Amino acid sequence: MAGGDGYLLQSESTLAQAVAYAIERSAALGASEAIAMVSEQGGITLTVAGGKVETAVREGNQSLRITVYADGRTGVASTESLSRSAIDRVVEQATAMARQLEPDPEAGLADREALAWTTPDVPLFAPSGQSAEDLTEAAMAIEAAAISVATRDGVRVSEAGAASQDMRFALATSHGFCRTGSGSVQRRWCQTIAHRGDDMRQGSWSSVDRRLEGLLPSAEVGRIAAEKALGVLGAEGLTTRRVPVLVDAPVASSLVLDMCGQLSGASQFRRLTFLPDAMGQQLAASHLTLEEDPFEPYGLASSTFDSEGVPGKRRAIVRNGVVEGLFLDTRMARKLGRASTGNAGGMRNLTLTSTTTETGDNLAGMLSKLRTGLWLTRFMGGSSNPATGVYSRAAAGFWVENGQVVRPVHGFTVAGNLQDMLKAIVAVGTDVHREGAIRVGSILLLDMQIAGR
Repeated sequence: MAGGDGYLLQSESTLAQAVAYAIERSAALGASEAIAMVSEQGGITLTVAGGKVETAVREGNQSLRITVYADGRTGVASTESLSRSAIDRVVEQATAMARQLEPDPEAGLADREALAWTTPDVPLFAPSGQSAEDLTEAAMAIEAAAISVATRDGVRVSEAGAASQDMRFALATSHGFCRTGSGSVQRRWCQTIAHRGDDMRQGSWSSVDRRLEGLLPSAEVGRIAAEKALGVLGAEGLTTRRVPVLVDAPVASSLVLDMCGQLSGASQFRRLTFLPDAMGQQLAASHLTLEEDPFEPYGLASSTFDSEGVPGKRRAIVRNGVVEGLFLDTRMARKLGRASTGNAGGMRNLTLTSTTTETGDNLAGMLSKLRTGLWLTRFMGGSSNPATGVYSRAAAGFWVENGQVVRPVHGFTVAGNLQDMLKAIVAVGTDVHREGAIRVGSILLLDMQIAGR
């Protein structure tokens, strides 16, 4: 059973002592700069199938990673032991590695004044207190709910699962910076198979939150997973055509990711993008705004500071379709002649909104706006080329006529050019779904190429 520290064994102060010692040793060995991070993770993961527990894992791990800089040369090493002797060895290894590399003038710590010395902590730690028995009960309830949805078509559960995890870290640099933090993540999921004669289709659903009370009820997770599989039984192919497409909210996050891929430091510096020198340029339709909030309480991608100790800030990445921000770590920021945006380690809680969104733009309202066309609910492969924008994805979904779902469809590809697609978005729904770091409703595009039979 998790206690006040959840499933964790180390205190924040113990982890802080470990990274402080690593920094001290790096200085003694001649490193001009160093940054060290130590983390611990612990939790329980349960899966069930056929009314029985299939796997039950009580996991726990810890690691310390140090990066040293010596005259522009970088060395990195890690250890799973936090003993003084293990830290001595790993610092020696990193220092020795640094001496063997060519110097990189942009490598090094974030500037002292850029660090998160005083930014307030973001609440992320919410130990669930869940025992293995509690998680087993939740997983069993998910499976039972999925099976109960079966109609004349059968449903079986290939896996239902529940997990509760806690994590803790400390970060220190040779600037004297040292801060700690803790977080939690709760998960419930279900994978189903529906069958009608020889026709078999897969479905799945999951719920993820930092707090136990933020999860969907177990019965809901199972029900939705079953309905996802049942709904696509009897899917037919589509002939080649150009049609309006409504991208379902859980899938629409991939379009936001493609948009953000144009704005990473690496893509801008290497010019692997159809929008080089992106700042101030039009990237998307003028009614769209993409905002980032690193400080959302209990946000899945929240952080007081990034993996270099630099705080982010609430900001618009894209406002009215125009690029206002990039995603930069310290090294890429220096290469571009800019400042770090606090995105070492990733993006932080993005939300795409539209000024054209209306109160009635839930899923039913968006299907009405689609009128006749494709409701795209699943990608099954393919990609977009960030340098050219060429977009081609195998997909599945439902054919819609006069705003009503007619039949499930599959076996086709949607194609276009991302730089045109982002500017051609005409509406974003209120049916907002959170997928990892991204919140977005369903997205309507009025004209896309369908390559079918």
